[in-house]
Amino acid sequence: MTKTAFKLLPVAALLLCGASQVSAQERSTADEALALISAAQAYVKANGLEKSIAEFNKLDGPFNSKSDINKKGDLYLFSVDPKGFQAIHGKNPKIVGKVTLDMKDSDGVMLIQELVKTCFSSKEGKGWTAYKWPNPLTKVIEPKQAYVERVPNVPDFCLGTGIYK
Repeated sequence: MTKTAFKLLPVAALLLCGASQVSAQERSTADEALALISAAQAYVKANGLEKSIAEFNKLDGPFNSKSDINKKGDLYLFSVDPKGFQAIHGKNPKIVGKVTLDMKDSDGVMLIQELVKTCFSSKEGKGWTAYKWPNPLTKVIEPKQAYVERVPNVPDFCLGTGIYK
């Protein structure tokens, strides 16, 4: 290693520490995730499911990019039905329109099955599920907690979002 490289190591270390502090500050909270779901539920109620699905799938829409609804940009909406069909995924259009019931995280957690169970097997029709998933901002697989909630008056349809830990 050259003398210049040795001199740059402390600078690089400081930059990396600063970057991790910035990304930690930019993470959404559970309250912000619940607020996003609440806004999405209100949007469905006011606009109907079909228009809502189109809006929620817009990568640059207010529900999936930095906006007044999603201030930090790390939240996005997704949907599940009892068979694992995903009509909505606000960050990965390749998932939209697919049955993903057998999807596993890096630890083997059957995450869609767990989300379906949380949403459709409980009386409340809502709750949190833990798994690992790529963070759209850092591009790193990180621990995540997803919140799913049944859409009132729309049988077999849940909206979800999640926070990275």
